[in-house]
Amino acid sequence: MFFCSQKLTELTGADCFILALSRMMKRQGNHGHVGQTHLRLEGIPDIAALCRGAVSFGEANPLLDAFVKRNPLTLIPSWHIGRKPSGKLLPNLWHEKGAARQPGIDSSEIESAQHLAEELLNRPFDGRGGVRNLRLDLILLQGGGSTVLLTWNHLLFDGKGAELLVGYLIEAMKGSPSTAQLSPPEPSLPIKVQLEKARPAVDHFFKLVGNQYRCLANPRAKAGRLHYRLLHFSQEESEAIRQRAADYSGLFSVGFYLACAARAHRQVFLSRGEDPTHYVSSIPVQVRKKGGRKDPFQNRVTVLFFSLMREDLESLQKASQVAMSQFEELTRLDLGTSFSMILRLMRRLPSLFYMRFLGTQFSGNITSFFHSATGPFAVELGECCGTRIIDAYHIPSVSAPPGSGLFFGESHGRLIATFTWRERAATEEEANLVLETVTRDLLGAPSPCAWERRACRCRHCR
Repeated sequence: MFFCSQKLTELTGADCFILALSRMMKRQGNHGHVGQTHLRLEGIPDIAALCRGAVSFGEANPLLDAFVKRNPLTLIPSWHIGRKPSGKLLPNLWHEKGAARQPGIDSSEIESAQHLAEELLNRPFDGRGGVRNLRLDLILLQGGGSTVLLTWNHLLFDGKGAELLVGYLIEAMKGSPSTAQLSPPEPSLPIKVQLEKARPAVDHFFKLVGNQYRCLANPRAKAGRLHYRLLHFSQEESEAIRQRAADYSGLFSVGFYLACAARAHRQVFLSRGEDPTHYVSSIPVQVRKKGGRKDPFQNRVTVLFFSLMREDLESLQKASQVAMSQFEELTRLDLGTSFSMILRLMRRLPSLFYMRFLGTQFSGNITSFFHSATGPFAVELGECCGTRIIDAYHIPSVSAPPGSGLFFGESHGRLIATFTWRERAATEEEANLVLETVTRDLLGAPSPCAWERRACRCRHCR
């Protein structure tokens, strides 16, 4: 089948980085790079509409069942589809232990929604019985309501793409499936021009790697299972956090949230009796144009790299100001465009050499931690299959290295912080410390723990 296939589109430069990262994770036994989107619903959706919409959207969008194949002449990888689809996109039905069973719904019992979500993030993503790049699950919750889980191949979707995907799926569930149009390929440029455009980002890299930096994972240790924890803040707390971010970072809040993430990771190192001098973090930046074509597929991002020194992290205000100063400089020099050109030039590298090259350049550490602050989630989405959406967020996966990531988003006016980590990179107690530290920094003072976990052991809940 892989030889009798139809080419759909080439991978973007960012896709090829994810491809290399995913294959590195598979070599570690972690089953590749996946992401997850959670939609918390007020009630139980119309199951028949959910199934019809999922199947019709899957049939209208063959990329959901595509696989990657590298051109033997150009060495550039592309998405291909086989002669026959591997299956249909159908929701798997579950209910939490103690949840009220629904008449006519044949669901399987699970311990909890989070337990299933983590299990799916740690499973091989092979598409058996469905499509290769997307899985759909519906969970009936013990406390009432339900959760829709979308588990997606990060090679085909980025965070914004997954958000757009939700919109397409909901329209299909209303009876209006549509084919999501692919964005046109990036224009071809002479190699000399590409090298010239890449030069500013290359120079920036050399400055970054001049200082040794650390991550929580040991680059030589085999990565363990993925775990995640959430912090949900009230609307009042979220408004106070937004004001605090504006006071510290001005119009753009990127510096404030990056400072919070760096200071939380520093606390983990301090608890280990260490205090690294330097932290490097990469932040993805969307290149989709606002108001343009709503294409959910492929990773359409560039990356900005930030560097914070130990002395910068002594206060949140100083760390925020240093990060914002760097953001303004990176934007002024248009280093996002320059880094996109580097990613484009590296598309021909086989994945193994790709990651070895990065490992050599970054002393085995890709970055100190993964991080993003994506803002409001799909504000135009109100309901799914007849019931109101009351919460929506992503759970990003992380590789090891770096072994951890701290991410911020917003749903219905409420800020959500997500900490994900790998076993052997961090412990449960260290995850508690990250959550406690970031809560204190976000709110400006100790407050009752916002962490949604029944057995919280942070100092607010002891």
